[in-house]
Amino acid sequence: MQPSLRLLNAAKKTSKLPFPVELTPLFMAISVALCSGSYFTYKKLTTDKSLRLITNPEQSALEDVLQQKENNDN
Repeated sequence: MQPSLRLLNAAKKTSKLPFPVELTPLFMAISVALCSGSYFTYKKLTTDKSLRLITNPEQSALEDVLQQKENNDN
C-alpha cells in the first residue's frame, strides 16, 4: 500500500513570526518595563536639584573649605 500525497505533505506554517506566539505578552511586558524605566530615569536626572552631575562653581563649597583650612593652619 502506497501513502497518498496528501499524507506526505506536512502542514504549512502560516505564522511569519520568528518566535512562538506565546512569548508576545512577555515581550510586551519587557518593552513596557524598559520604556518606563528609561522615562523615569531621564525625569529623575533632569529634574532633581540635589543631584549633582557636573561641577558648578557657584554651588561648590570646596574653595570655602580649603580657605577655612588655610586660615585655621595660620
